[in-house]
Amino acid sequence: MSQSTTAQTITAPETTTTSLPIPTTTPATTTSAPTTSALTTLTTTPTTTSSLTAPSTTLAALPYDPCYNYTVLDDLRRATDNQLQSSYYARYTSKLLCDTYVSWSGWYRLFIRGQSVQMPDTCVDQLSCGTHAPLWLNGQHPRIEDGVVTRSVCGHWWDNCCGFQSNPIKVKACPGGYYVYEFVRPVNCFLAYCADVRNISINNHTVTPEPSLAAPAIFYPFGSAAGDTNNTAVEDGSSSVIQLLNPFAFFGRTYQQIYVNNNGYLTFNQASNEYVPYSFPARRSQDVIAGLWTDLDNRQRGVVSYHQYTSGNVLTRATLDINTHFPNLNFIASWVFVATWDKVAYYALTSTETSFQVVLISGSDFSFILMNYGDIAVTGHPVQAGYDTISSTHYFVIPESINGSFISNLRNSSNVNVPGRWVFRVDSGSMSNNEYITGLQVKLTSFSDLSDTGNIQIVLQQIKQELVKYGLPNSIELKLRKLQKIKP
Repeated sequence: MSQSTTAQTITAPETTTTSLPIPTTTPATTTSAPTTSALTTLTTTPTTTSSLTAPSTTLAALPYDPCYNYTVLDDLRRATDNQLQSSYYARYTSKLLCDTYVSWSGWYRLFIRGQSVQMPDTCVDQLSCGTHAPLWLNGQHPRIEDGVVTRSVCGHWWDNCCGFQSNPIKVKACPGGYYVYEFVRPVNCFLAYCADVRNISINNHTVTPEPSLAAPAIFYPFGSAAGDTNNTAVEDGSSSVIQLLNPFAFFGRTYQQIYVNNNGYLTFNQASNEYVPYSFPARRSQDVIAGLWTDLDNRQRGVVSYHQYTSGNVLTRATLDINTHFPNLNFIASWVFVATWDKVAYYALTSTETSFQVVLISGSDFSFILMNYGDIAVTGHPVQAGYDTISSTHYFVIPESINGSFISNLRNSSNVNVPGRWVFRVDSGSMSNNEYITGLQVKLTSFSDLSDTGNIQIVLQQIKQELVKYGLPNSIELKLRKLQKIKP
């Protein structure tokens, strides 16, 4: 299974503070639009005070060396021996590798099936490496003493080894006999960076994949032992319509049916075979819950399954989980729906395994979504995790879930301090307690870089969930208005 090894620079943290006004009675109130970003002190006039404080650990800054700070790129399609046939690429052009669609960031090290490889530095046959014009390094690889060098990149097309002269990239030789590359977007489609396997032995039929890891403890029961119904192993397929045993309220709409789509997301009104996720907010005409929406393929590896419960231990567990994450609701679960993608491969990457769950929970007038993440393989496919509603009146994108190079971090991320779990309340929200809430004062210290939009989203979502716990409706929207930075 492909795994991302992203070693990031460790720097001394910076404490940041900001001001967020909080609406007191009107559920759909939106605070003023943000100016600059960084972090937060929330002030109104509450009777309740809550404190969210990150640990104040300061680490000494370390020098940045790309030889030890890179992302693993293990994609079997990039192998030089992956030769496309004309009939194949004429039919499946939309699924060819095109590296202009990848959000490249930082340095990368190439692997094929876990074996370290390098870019080819001689011409590669066209229609290789899962693309039309394979990209190769037009110049020798550097020596360690050369440090970081810049090399031109060529794409073989129309029998011309440099039919495309793409954007140059940086390369560095590392101790241990490997190279790292600072990839950038190529000039056109369909061009993709190659991984040279011409001088090594990799047999796609006999290599034993890495042993599969057990599902993490945060996963709800799934599989044959739990009595799951399996989706058919069809590319871009879906379940048949699933009649819900209990209505599910989702931001003002109540649904009696659902579809589990093989490509990692749930829809309500109709099945979907879309394998390229659109970005949230999309302002479209359907509600979508995306555990990990991307181009998955359960034909060669993995199982997509689902089960719903109206009694038993699963409901007891759901009740405990929701009351832990929302301690002021006195919630009792009456229905749970569990959809699981267990060790499913990405399209054309049969050695990869990705595991996650989307759990719907309801009881009384409350509805919740749990998203549980296990091992998530890196990928060059477009990805998206979160939810979006009709006309995007409500939406959320899990930070870093739109970059396939970093999505292995999902198993360590959370908005409820449970690694690998994201929880959202998705009913329309209770109005009964609004008149008793005059405000909430929060003093917040963060060592995250809140100039990063993704980090701001995490903080605002955590604050919103605190407000919802104390009775404000889920429709409340928070935006950053004022920023104050305080350096330690």
